[in-house]
Amino acid sequence: MKYKVNPLMYAASNNFKNTIRFALEFNDEINSESLFYAVQMVQKRYPYFSVKMEKEGEDLILTENSLPFVISDGNKAVCLNSPESNYHILAFARQGNVISVDISHNVCDGNGIAPLVKTLCYYYIQHRYGAEEIKTDTINLVSDPVQEDEYLYPFPDSPLPEQEGFNYAPEIRDPFIFTDDYFAPDGSYAYNLLVNQKEMMKYAKPNDGSPVSFVCAMLYKTMMKLFPKTEKEIVFHIPHEYRKALGRPLSHDSLARVFDIKLSPKEKDYPLEMLNTMLRGQVILGSDVSGDIKAINGMVQLGGYLNTMPLEMKKQTMQAVVAPSIAAGKHTFGVSYTGNIDWCGMGKYIRNVHAYAGENKRSPGIGIEIFTIGDYFSLCMMQPGKNPEFVNELIRTFKEAGIDCVLTGEEHFTLSDFALV
Repeated sequence: MKYKVNPLMYAASNNFKNTIRFALEFNDEINSESLFYAVQMVQKRYPYFSVKMEKEGEDLILTENSLPFVISDGNKAVCLNSPESNYHILAFARQGNVISVDISHNVCDGNGIAPLVKTLCYYYIQHRYGAEEIKTDTINLVSDPVQEDEYLYPFPDSPLPEQEGFNYAPEIRDPFIFTDDYFAPDGSYAYNLLVNQKEMMKYAKPNDGSPVSFVCAMLYKTMMKLFPKTEKEIVFHIPHEYRKALGRPLSHDSLARVFDIKLSPKEKDYPLEMLNTMLRGQVILGSDVSGDIKAINGMVQLGGYLNTMPLEMKKQTMQAVVAPSIAAGKHTFGVSYTGNIDWCGMGKYIRNVHAYAGENKRSPGIGIEIFTIGDYFSLCMMQPGKNPEFVNELIRTFKEAGIDCVLTGEEHFTLSDFALV
């Protein structure tokens, strides 16, 4: 079977591989036999991920790949779409008590890969522990039929009806940007945190907060403590998925847009509750359905243009389209929240979940990926290089608000390369 690629795939270049890693930290050492079994089950259940990329005329397409998925030892991130990965666009790795899933962000986003991750966890836990208490209602099993909406090209042929809305787009005048010398020149570095979910939301909910707005408020408070004399805006880059507006809730594709929210140093003496409310209001405005429809119709129009172009022009066009969103110097933080994943009783076997995004090393900003696991929010804070100053002050900011926050690990990380076609 052949699958049409998301237009984002044409944007892949030597400067924009855009790969992501989803890492699952279990309580126990990873069992190789159980992991091999679980990966086999994943390959059976998700034929649209068991693919390789090829040229067909002036198009890129995904075609069936019957070779087995690669499982690397030592948590090695193999080059996707190459012999290292058996030409798959998806690969797995293991080390100690961690299983990692590597894939191109141009193929799927966090919500797109989450069902596969749940399937992987289910079959691994079932094989390793024989756990019968896991609820499978929201887990895709091998016995479940694959729904067309999971893999069909998600964008319609014609634009959706426009909707009135806020069209929120704040003017970003002078954002605070971390200087290169704030971080050690030693490559991408991550700090992993666990934040007590009940304590944080008990504080946030009365002020109409969300995980994104509250984490942004804590980041802002930390900035004002570390850089009290700055006169620059603190800008947050927020991804927002639009599956609901598109009418494709099951789609695995990368279906997200980004918007900015901000605070200025003038608000540094405001109480945390007020900062949270201000940011939450901006999140509501920025995630309005009118913005979703605008983004969807932009992709529809762009797809129409691409259909008329030779392959090299398609690549040049999409690289120009994504260039502004990945350019350095546009925001202070990127903050992404995949949502409250239902782990269906598997959370007791999983200690932590981390998501590592691909392009943070190209920007002087700090990236935060938020997930839920058990009673905690898992925060993966990524920097262009090592410097513990900010994360240590952020932990103090949480604790000053009466919210338990602990550093569970830190590491240099490397993400998969992607062989271009």
